Amino acid sequence: MRKVSFYYQYSNGTSETLAVADIGDRQSITDAERTAKRRALNINQGQIIAGSTEDIIERFKIDIAPTHYRDQSKDGLAVRQSAYANLIKFFGKMAPSALKTVHGYQFLDARAKAGAPAKANKELSLMSTICHYAVRWGTIEANPFLGMMQNKTDKNSRAISRSQIVRFYLWSLHQTPTIRNVGCAAMFCYLTGFRSSEVRPFCVDGLQNDGVKVTSAKRKKGEIEVVKLREWSTRLRTVVARAKQTHSTAVMYLFANTAGGAYTRSGWGSVWADAMFLWIASFDSIVAAELTRKREWEVAYKLAYDKSKKENTPHPTNKIAKFEASIKLLEHQDYFTLQDVRPAAITTKLRNRNADAYDFAAHANPATTHKHYDRRKEKIASATE
Repeated sequence: MRKVSFYYQYSNGTSETLAVADIGDRQSITDAERTAKRRALNINQGQIIAGSTEDIIERFKIDIAPTHYRDQSKDGLAVRQSAYANLIKFFGKMAPSALKTVHGYQFLDARAKAGAPAKANKELSLMSTICHYAVRWGTIEANPFLGMMQNKTDKNSRAISRSQIVRFYLWSLHQTPTIRNVGCAAMFCYLTGFRSSEVRPFCVDGLQNDGVKVTSAKRKKGEIEVVKLREWSTRLRTVVARAKQTHSTAVMYLFANTAGGAYTRSGWGSVWADAMFLWIASFDSIVAAELTRKREWEVAYKLAYDKSKKENTPHPTNKIAKFEASIKLLEHQDYFTLQDVRPAAITTKLRNRNADAYDFAAHANPATTHKHYDRRKEKIASATE
């Protein structure tokens, strides 16, 4: 089969093939062209040959991101891939040397109008990082996105109480194994103060004689690993024992899914939402009515699906209206997520004035503990004299 080759010619007359693709395979040719440009940038070490901003984004994604970011999980890669796509959509066809600060503000405004002001801040931060490397490569003279005002966003600082977590946990113990697993994870998170990203994939080998151990999931590239140890308490032992009982066979993860593996972020979000729906419906009549309506819709949808399958006819999705919720469960006063549990645990430690409160939070800077995790509504102190 004939090939399309991209080569680089040196000043001494010699040449080097940088990438090859099959003729007729458009995607292969496009990928080969990007690879060739990226390799040519490496060879030139600073000459401006990037045809578009998309080229430097692609170079960063392929050459830098795999070692620049500590999080190389499936979820982490998916989040960054989405960010790359949004950046390429907006900046991709621009010449790198034409990038200006005003373009950054236009990007922030456009993404805010699309309903993603907070995500836009993170995406532009990624673009700024890419531009730092572009300066180093000699593709642009200076980073145009430094010192910019970001979009203002409403911070989600939901303050939940210990009683909410305990009530959810106790209720879950009488539900299905999947729901019971979620409830145990919530109580485990409260007792240990671990992050949700540390609880969801927690391995059973972290259960040791001196307590529960986990390596901190959040640290910057190059920082030393921090191991968190939570000494055993009677309640912590009980929660761990009940979590183990939710699995019929031995598993690697304490809060494993039905297949025995760790939940993905989206998978966990789905079972958590179902658990919250059921729990709140158990004491709120309005939510209970909504749950009944949703179940009736699911039954009707399944009957229509089974009928179409039996009669070998197209699935009549257009005949069954999509379920439209009449309430927003996330706005319910008793609703909370696993991410809300850690701040509640740290707040309890601070309120009780425990000497190990900062070790419990495990932040490198104690200011972070107070700025983002202290949810006390009342600060109590003794008089000076």
